[in-house]
Amino acid sequence: MRSLQIFKIWGIPFNIHPYWFAILFLFSWSITNQINLNFSEIYNIKEAWLIGFFTSFFLLSSIVIHEVFHTFVSLNQGVKIKNITFYFLGAILQIEKDCQTALGNIKISLVRPLSCFTTALILIYIGNLSQSKEQIVINIIIRVAILNLFFGCLSLIPIGSLDGGKLLKSIIWYFSGSKNKGRSFLNKINLYLSIGAFIFGIIILFNFSFYYGLLISFFGLIGINSSKSESQFFRMEKILKVSKVSEIKLKPLRKIEFNSSFVELNKLVKNKKDSYEKYLFLTNNGRWDGFINENVLKSVSIKKWDRTFVGDFKKPLNSFRSVYSNTELWKTIESIEKTSEGFVLVLNASDIPLGIIDRSKIGYFVLNKLGLNLPSEIVSKIDNKNQYPLGIELPRIVNLMKTKGDIE
Repeated sequence: MRSLQIFKIWGIPFNIHPYWFAILFLFSWSITNQINLNFSEIYNIKEAWLIGFFTSFFLLSSIVIHEVFHTFVSLNQGVKIKNITFYFLGAILQIEKDCQTALGNIKISLVRPLSCFTTALILIYIGNLSQSKEQIVINIIIRVAILNLFFGCLSLIPIGSLDGGKLLKSIIWYFSGSKNKGRSFLNKINLYLSIGAFIFGIIILFNFSFYYGLLISFFGLIGINSSKSESQFFRMEKILKVSKVSEIKLKPLRKIEFNSSFVELNKLVKNKKDSYEKYLFLTNNGRWDGFINENVLKSVSIKKWDRTFVGDFKKPLNSFRSVYSNTELWKTIESIEKTSEGFVLVLNASDIPLGIIDRSKIGYFVLNKLGLNLPSEIVSKIDNKNQYPLGIELPRIVNLMKTKGDIE
């Protein structure tokens, strides 16, 4: 579903997803029901709906305002943001570059909670000083204040996806000097806190307050998923940073002697099984002597094939995109994604070709390292388009690692 842009500040579009309107209705309905159950002698149905709607609307509007402050501080700390989209009770930021300092991340993590607390205190002050006899207005102001206070406290819970989790991670990073220590420690407690929050939210939902319970259980689910994703990301990150191309079984090179005729070349081309096999690597008395593309066959008349030799069309090996066998996987993925064909040549330290590595080879290697060993029957059926298997988005993971500053 397409998001709607509500405004643009500092060149950054602020968008609202249609789900935002769904949560607006849900909150309005739940608050209205609470008022009807507890204050039916004070407010009629119409007044209850007014309180429910405007409380929800101003609450969600305050979240938008808080995000503006958060964006301002983030930009000042070196964060590069492409756009911001509001979903449900928060926002998703599309970030090109994260803050690279611990202190900067601490400042960014504190913005939203402090904004919530400040908003709550201002509204409570206005509500208590107001001389208005219009109880509906006072009710809305106090409810929005309490909800902002609730959100401020909730966001400080040390769960990875919340500001409290980012704050704890950044504080550990600041004092220890190690970014990974903060990430690792936070993820260990994230899952347990999230499970506890989810259970606690369900209890509150059925016994005390529907929307408070819904909020807590909702954030608990976010935390559980975040913890699992972060654990998986840690493992993938380590694999991509530590593993080398030399650990992967490469696809063999197709060889042809430099003095072979086009007739012999055509026989090899007919037996091609994979896209990378359109390149044939020339040998000359056991030494590598360049490569050719099968398309050279089209440049010569069939009548002349027996008198035309592949060595006359060779290209130098250094013109073929390549990586060394000791190259890290994340760098290899970047090299592969810069090609239109999805594979590169692998060389040893002496610049001697060893084989071909492509997306599927890297993908299955990572999956095996993660403990997912696919049967050969399945691999043979899906290993035909030179894509990362099972939709594993390794280039996106590499970009995310670069965005977070984990690799350069």
